[in-house]
Amino acid sequence: MPSESGVTLPAPLLRVENLQTEFHTPGGTVQAVQGVSFHVERGETVGIVGESGSGKSVTALSLMGLITTPPGHITGGSIQLDGEELLGKSAKEMQKIRGAKLAMVFQDPFSSLNPTMTLGEQVAEPIRLHTGASRGQARSQVIRLFQAVRIPSPEIRYRQYPHEISGGQRQRVMIAIAFACNPALLIADEPTTALDVTVQAQVLMLMADMQKKTGAGVVLITHDLGVVAEVCDRVLVMYAGRIVESATVEQLFRSPKHPYTQGLLAALPQINAEHRHRLVSIPGQPPDLAHLPVGCAFYDRCAKRMPDLCPVREPETTEPEPHQNTRCFLYGG
Repeated sequence: MPSESGVTLPAPLLRVENLQTEFHTPGGTVQAVQGVSFHVERGETVGIVGESGSGKSVTALSLMGLITTPPGHITGGSIQLDGEELLGKSAKEMQKIRGAKLAMVFQDPFSSLNPTMTLGEQVAEPIRLHTGASRGQARSQVIRLFQAVRIPSPEIRYRQYPHEISGGQRQRVMIAIAFACNPALLIADEPTTALDVTVQAQVLMLMADMQKKTGAGVVLITHDLGVVAEVCDRVLVMYAGRIVESATVEQLFRSPKHPYTQGLLAALPQINAEHRHRLVSIPGQPPDLAHLPVGCAFYDRCAKRMPDLCPVREPETTEPEPHQNTRCFLYGG
């Protein structure tokens, strides 16, 4: 990809173009992801934030090829990982990619781990599958991984089952599974939601350390803007299945453009605020994705709406500042 200076730049690790995912339900077709486009560079952490139902997790599952069909279908777009197109690949082909090049840390480690297998066997499984390592070789690698993710007494933990360890330790096991084969891209879907604040910080630091060692790109799905500020390089804000703003973390917190982003930030408690004030909430509810309005999906909840324009048609993406894009008529759109 040529730059402005004419120098050819390496392609991003992940390039997503116009991704569309929908679910056919008795109540209508749910348009969960609508025309989502973004990229992730090698070694970069990109956060995706938004309320529940905004399309964050469906985007992650689409990238992994884990949309259940039926009722779900990826109806259009492109997902390129290291230049390789993933859409259109068979389940068998995706099975070879998942774990080796592309891995995911799920929100609830207890439901993601197999209760009938020991922790060591579950981490060893992808190693043996993708590298052809023997049982003994895989076991040695698992012990090293447990040490890397700071699981105490790794030899003992190897023989234990998921119900025998804490939630924080289970999430460390999930991180060990994800990094077992040094994937190029890691997708983390709300990896700290079920953990207390202290353990959350430990898990985030651990993921960052593992990322530095492997050079992986990371897509972090979260509703917590505090987490985004701590670990991400860039952030995508999703609403009603669309990316309504994308920016560097510094840009987003310094000068948010979209009224939805401004509402999310206004709802954050300010520890160092000079005057105490009530937290601001965004009025109303997200729209029904099976019956989306004609115009801007945020119109009914927006304090800056323009009645003669916003409900008539959808705004297009504009770039109010370099590297900061938004979908809003306030900036042209």
